[in-house]
Amino acid sequence: DSRKADPPILLPMESRGRSILITGASGGIGRALALELAKGGARLTLVARNEARLKELAAEVEKSGGQAQVVVVDVTQAEAATRMVEAAIEAFGALDILVLNAGGTMWAPFDALKDPVAASRELMELNFFACVRITEAALPHIKRAKGLSVPVASVAGFTGVPTRTLY
Repeated sequence: DSRKADPPILLPMESRGRSILITGASGGIGRALALELAKGGARLTLVARNEARLKELAAEVEKSGGQAQVVVVDVTQAEAATRMVEAAIEAFGALDILVLNAGGTMWAPFDALKDPVAASRELMELNFFACVRITEAALPHIKRAKGLSVPVASVAGFTGVPTRTLY
């Protein structure tokens, strides 16, 4: 096959012993990533709002060979960033990799929005400012570990999509 596949950034076998914090871990990409990294023995700080789903995921991570702790927070709250990073450091002694996966979108035409400014602020708080705060809290630890920050993005951030007015 002449097609070149993109090399994986982090293989499960490379995750052994690494302290990895994943926001938006309770579903979708975050959940799938946690389960894959667990196979390689990662030490995971799983962050999201849904405690039941996080606890279920943590149990699956442990069964798959990883370690997990659950941090239930709303990433849009200012204190959440410090809380999740401190939890990772306290549990695992370091923070090697930050996966900024929490995010949201909106399916609505602009003229259907009751308050476009408020809706914009809410979406920016989740998709942008939360990432800034979390990165600010985590960066000294990531630099010390010579680690990685991995922001997860959508193709919709590069091109317009009908009815994704504010995204």
